[in-house]
Amino acid sequence: MNGNGKTAAGIGGLVVLAAALGAGIFVWSGSQAATWFVLVGIPLVVVTGITLYVRGVVARSGTSEQQFVRTRARSVAEEFQQCVRRVNSLESAYADWNPGVDARMESIAGDFETQGVTVDLESGAFDLGKGVKNGDLQEFERLSTEIETLEDDVASSFREFGAGERSRIQAALERLEEVDLADADHDAYPELDPEREASVPECRDAIEALRTEATESFEDAIGTVREMGRGDVRPDDADTIDRDLEDAREALDEDAFDDAVESILEARDRLRDQFSGSFEEERETLRSLIDAVDRTGVDAHVDADYVDEIDRIESTVEELDSALDLAELSRPRADLRRTCVDVIAAMEGDLADDVETLRDADLPSGYYSEPSVVGERFVDELEEIGDLEAFTDRWSEVATQLVEALETASTKAAVVDAYDDVAETIEETLEREGEVTGEELPMRHADQFLGLYFRRNEGVEFDPDVPVLRRGDVETYELTVDVAYERGGDVRTATIELTGGYAATETVETRVAGTITFEDVPAGTHTLVADPGDEAFGIVEREIEIDDGTEIDLEFTERSLQEQLCGDLDTDIEEVLPEMRPHLEDLFDEEGYVSTTMDLPVRDPHAPCLLATWSERTEYDVYRDGDEIVVYDREELERELTNVLEYNVESGDRLPFDELRQNFLSAPVSDSIIRDVIATIDETEHSVTTTETAIEIQ
Repeated sequence: MNGNGKTAAGIGGLVVLAAALGAGIFVWSGSQAATWFVLVGIPLVVVTGITLYVRGVVARSGTSEQQFVRTRARSVAEEFQQCVRRVNSLESAYADWNPGVDARMESIAGDFETQGVTVDLESGAFDLGKGVKNGDLQEFERLSTEIETLEDDVASSFREFGAGERSRIQAALERLEEVDLADADHDAYPELDPEREASVPECRDAIEALRTEATESFEDAIGTVREMGRGDVRPDDADTIDRDLEDAREALDEDAFDDAVESILEARDRLRDQFSGSFEEERETLRSLIDAVDRTGVDAHVDADYVDEIDRIESTVEELDSALDLAELSRPRADLRRTCVDVIAAMEGDLADDVETLRDADLPSGYYSEPSVVGERFVDELEEIGDLEAFTDRWSEVATQLVEALETASTKAAVVDAYDDVAETIEETLEREGEVTGEELPMRHADQFLGLYFRRNEGVEFDPDVPVLRRGDVETYELTVDVAYERGGDVRTATIELTGGYAATETVETRVAGTITFEDVPAGTHTLVADPGDEAFGIVEREIEIDDGTEIDLEFTERSLQEQLCGDLDTDIEEVLPEMRPHLEDLFDEEGYVSTTMDLPVRDPHAPCLLATWSERTEYDVYRDGDEIVVYDREELERELTNVLEYNVESGDRLPFDELRQNFLSAPVSDSIIRDVIATIDETEHSVTTTETAIEIQ
């Protein structure tokens, strides 16, 4: 038996012995003596036993009772040290917080000192004196419980402080929001709700985050008010306003948001009182500049982003209607000036590029003369003008000159850039028809192209009023097109179109072949485009030369189903097929077929092409039934139909195709495919025929 067992047995023996003695006393001396023995004697025996047990434990661990008490004293003192330092740290960081626990902490420190432990409440440091060896173990346990209660009360007090801090800051922000200087819609910071019972570190982090966010809003408000006083009209007491704003900034450094909002509003009110008379004047000045932008027509020569920005600024200005909006008025003022300067800079750059293009071109004499504004740097001049009215006047002059210069230079530069290509079109049209009108040129500024061609070429006449270029007669010929389909079928409508300067369209209806004739086709090269009117056949496009009576043959070749389904897609299904193939194979194994009505791993427009491409890479067949594409196994279909004919029908039976698909076939193939497959099955004991809707057994 180990030491603990022996000690426990000893205590048990004492209890049994005490009980036996109590019983003997009851027998020999009477009930009164026994009662006293039970009330007093037995507890003394049990306490003595427990004392023996503790002494045994301590003795066996190689320590003494004094060492045990000293260890516990240190542990409890460290708990108090942590509590003291936390309270000191929070009080240092948050001067407005008062937990009201100073007396309790002093009392606990006094109790520690009674037990031989000295605690410094300033630093939290403690010292275990010599007297601690005589300390009361139960007293240290009581102190530990009291410290725990103290920490809970401190945490509760700090949570209440955090909730109050949140309310105080929110109220200050709402005051700024009322005058459009801040947005009071900040994060809720639920950690500061007392009911949530967040830890002290969580509350502290939330308070710091809230203060940081609020400080940023107050800084923005200070900047807005400061900007309000930087217009053309300076306030009389600008120094006082600056002091108010500096006071607000100093209050923020102390997290005194109430004081900060008072200083900001005081500065704002001073500005409002002084600027209320000049607000309308300032707004009208902005409207004048916006009107100038509209009058000059710069929107036709700059990016749409500039125009959109000016429209946005105009909307903002129109929404402002009192001196209380003075802070907002300063923002569109700065934005409008900047945007107007950027517009001039953009037009200067575009004009320089266009002029450079024209300088490099071999232009006929008199085709273009450079205006005086070329090479001027108006941006620098405009940026130096402080008065907005003077800025508006000068900007209008400069913008008008640049718009006029750009209207000419940009048009002529565009004509020069594209001239070589357009000149070929003009030349070909002149050869065919003898004249070219502006309406026949598919581009802007057709009159400019015709005029430049006239200046560069002899033997032509130019009438700018039409405008039209003319020269000698043009020869025309008859064109005959014989069309044929690779495979006959239902009646189709083939459409033949000639393009390339001469436009004509003819159609012919036929099952297999037909002829189309074009009269009076100008000599030269033309593009012929033939549409078969049947998706199963491909469109034909070719260049043809007309120089005499011409007859050409044209055949529409049949396209594969994949070509029909994939021809109009930008995506290359071949690239993504390896990734999707396992999914398709699993689906086929599960259902016995795959169709576009199923859930496929591609967007719906790509599904038909995917199935057609996959079928060509496998042994499976594919067919089209309206908008549905079905991939199936024809060999399996043949086996299924063979089994039906051998085992599931008798002479005289009639089996509708719908019933056949529902009960016997793995794939929902069309009636025509069923008829085609049955026609290939020879080894049956019955004579089998098919109608439009069923199998009939003879």
